[in-house]
This record gives sequence, structure tokens and C-alpha cells, in this order.
Amino acid sequence: MTIGDNQPCVDGLACTPGSGMNVAIGPGSMTMLTVIDTTSYGSLPPDDDPLLKIGINTTTTILSVLSGAETFISAAVIEVQTGSAALAYYNPADPNQTLLGTQNNGQAQATAVQQRISLVASVSTAIPSGYIPLWQISVPVGAQTVDATMIAVVPTAPFVPIKLPQAAPLTSPAFAGRPTAPTPPTGDASGNLATTAFVSSALARNRVAWGTGGTYSWMCPVGVSTLLVRAWGAGGSGGNAGAGYPGGGGGGGGYEEVLVQVVSGTSYPIQVGSGTNGSTSTSFASFVVVGGGINGDIGRSGQSGSGGSGGAPTINNINSIASTGVGTGQSGFQISNINVGGSGGSSFGVQGAAPCFGGSNGSPGLWPGGGGAGGATGTGGSGADGLLIFEWNG
Repeated sequence: MTIGDNQPCVDGLACTPGSGMNVAIGPGSMTMLTVIDTTSYGSLPPDDDPLLKIGINTTTTILSVLSGAETFISAAVIEVQTGSAALAYYNPADPNQTLLGTQNNGQAQATAVQQRISLVASVSTAIPSGYIPLWQISVPVGAQTVDATMIAVVPTAPFVPIKLPQAAPLTSPAFAGRPTAPTPPTGDASGNLATTAFVSSALARNRVAWGTGGTYSWMCPVGVSTLLVRAWGAGGSGGNAGAGYPGGGGGGGGYEEVLVQVVSGTSYPIQVGSGTNGSTSTSFASFVVVGGGINGDIGRSGQSGSGGSGGAPTINNINSIASTGVGTGQSGFQISNINVGGSGGSSFGVQGAAPCFGGSNGSPGLWPGGGGAGGATGTGGSGADGLLIFEWNG
């Protein structure tokens, strides 16, 4: 019932070298189905229905092995009659007479039955019926003693491989109230039991961001396989005024939001676009590349500068959201001979820089990714730096 396979089970019965050509079989137990009543007893017929028997040896058994041959140590559960006493019997022919012994002969007889393990040493062809081989001892020709290297477990021996305390160690017995269990490490994707602490950690929202133009690197944490990446390219710079005409506004930086598959423990390169000296792209390795807004044109003789176009992702797929809210810069213009530098283009979540009415220099773009305004009579405003955000659970 416990093991679940109706097969014999052996625990203990370790085999170690003895003196000379002997081995010692230590204490242990053996559980097996066996037929006990194989013959008639008086008027009672034999009973071939097997019973579950557990034999227990509490002392060490010494067995001799053969030199130059393979000896098998085999075992079976047997019943041993023991004890000695002269028992009183009832005489049905004379109820007033008490018999001492079965034939009123006063002879003592066994008074107890013990379940023990019978152990035999034999060659493979002489293993008794009903016995199960446990150990194989291979002794070279000429050897005078048995050492541990000569002793091996028979592959089919039914030794119990693990006991219940090791199979299900209960370090916390609180199953009736609030069951507890060890919390697996972060990122464990095996079949281990997930505790509430593990689930809470796995569902926790993590975020890291870079918002200043430059190059960086990111090491993917253990257990993380999917990132939500949000990227803004840098805004384009506004065009300078020239020849009496205003410059155009810079385009807004491109935007993309996409799920990316990553590998734990891998370092990835990062670039955040800088709008200080003109637009640049924002990228995450080769997975996400978002272009910056195009710079506004400068004013020229007889012509105001045109606005720069908005940035766009160079890599796009069906799982991404791209270019939302990204706009081009406004071209410069004149009102009653007053120069107006074009407004900067918008990026996702921000407006571009306001147009420059009659002032000298254009305003810088709003962060992240906003385009700078064109200069009315001076320089155009710089675009805003890009932004890169990673989010993941766990």
C-alpha cells in the first residue's frame, strides 16, 4: 500500500566484508507477499492466498562466499517457531483429564512464531525458489579475503531507494492553517511550488530608464525573458535665421513601443539620442531603432526655412506601436514683416517648442524628443534628448 507496486521491498541488510571469505549482512527488514499455509493442518486445507509479511533481522548474519566465482546473497521472509514449553491440552475423550503435551508425553514445543529474513549464499543457478537476489560478490581466483570492491548490489534488488522523511520533508507542519513552503529563486520556471512571495515578486513591475543622450549598456536580470521597450528619438534642432528670414522648427523624435524577447545574463548596448547638436536615433541593440526628428532648415535669401520631418522607427513589426503623436516642425514665416521662427514638432506625450515671435533665438524642444523652434532673427533652439524605458515583471 505504501510503495504502491505489490513488489518486495528491502531496507537495510547492508553487505560488508567479514573475515576471510565471509561477508556480513547487517540488520534490516523485508516486506513481501508470501503464502504461509501451503499444507493441510488437520482438517484445515491449504490456503494459497498470499499474505503481506514483514521479516525483521535485528542481528548480523555471517555467510561464506566462494573464491574464483560469483556468489549471490538472496533473501526471503520466513516464519520461525521459537520458545519452548510443555503445554496443557484438553482431552475430548475424558474432559476431566488434562494432557501435558500433544500426546500427554510432557514434551515441550514451540510457543511463538517470529517473522525473520532467511539469507542464503549460492551461485546463480542454485538460488532457492522464492528467494530474491540482493548482493553479488565476485571474488577473483586465489583471493583469500573479501574486500568492498568485490561487493555489488544486484540491479534488480528491491532496496527502498528513498524513505518518507527524505521524499517529503516537512520543515513547516502548518498545513491545516496557512500552508508554507520554500520560496523558489527569482526566475525559476520549473515545476516547483510557487509561494505567494514568489508570485508577488514575479508580478512586481520593474522599470529602468535612460533620458540623457549617450551610450550605455544593460545586463538582463535572471528570470527575465520579455521586455516592454518604449523609445523616443531625439528632437530635431530648429533652423537658424538667415538673410533676414526665420528658420523652420525641428521635427519631433520618433516613438516606438514594442515587446522584445531577451536572454537572462546577456549585456545589451543602448544609445539614447541627443538633441544638442542635431537629432540622433535611440536604439536598443538591433531590436529597436527609433530615428530622431530632422533639423529645421535655415532661413535663406527670400525664403523662410522649412520645418524638419518627424523621426520614425527603422525597424517595425505587427507587435509594435510606432510614431504615435510624432509631428513635423513648422516652417518659418513672416507676419507684417515680423519674423516668426517655426514651432518644433511634437513627440509622443510632449508638444514641440512654441514658435518664436520676433525674438532672436528659438526655444529648445520639450523633453523627451520635442523639436526645437526655428530662430526668428538668431539661432534655432536645440531639440530635446530622447528617452528609453524598459519595463518587465519579476
